[in-house]
Amino acid sequence: MADVRRGRRAAVQTIGPLVERSRASLNGIPDTAWRDPYLVGFMMTLITIVARIESRNLQDHDLGIVQSQAWGAITGMDADLIGEDALTLSKSHPREFQHGCYSATMVASRLCGSAAVASIGYEPWQDPIVSAEEQIFSGDERGAISISNPLTGNWSDNFDAFIATLPSNSLC
Repeated sequence: MADVRRGRRAAVQTIGPLVERSRASLNGIPDTAWRDPYLVGFMMTLITIVARIESRNLQDHDLGIVQSQAWGAITGMDADLIGEDALTLSKSHPREFQHGCYSATMVASRLCGSAAVASIGYEPWQDPIVSAEEQIFSGDERGAISISNPLTGNWSDNFDAFIATLPSNSLC
């Protein structure tokens, strides 16, 4: 349980302030955003990487606990909501989810260092070689265009820019 606590604490302390800064600068984050395939992939991957770097002995069966508890603490949502979404998306690998996972890997490399990310053997599901158009403008089924470049590893390029494209952002 010590590894679970350490991993959860590291994820919340690393990611939580970034989310809070985004929440303030974006005038809130709609609750529906947290279950969007891109953000599920992004948040679950980022939580996983940060937790595994901090707690290298974290067992796979404990990772789900770390992910749901950290996600709940960071988002302010009921932690029970994310489990089924994450499982379903990780099995089906929709493009938006894969893009979120890959973007999180780039952000983690910038936050924690690429050597630390590489040391845990984490690899994104998405091929890192994407066209210039996909790097800058990635559309989805809502017709939203996200201006982001996952290769930069900037939080605002990969999180804030995506949130800004969501409907009802100002109604939070």
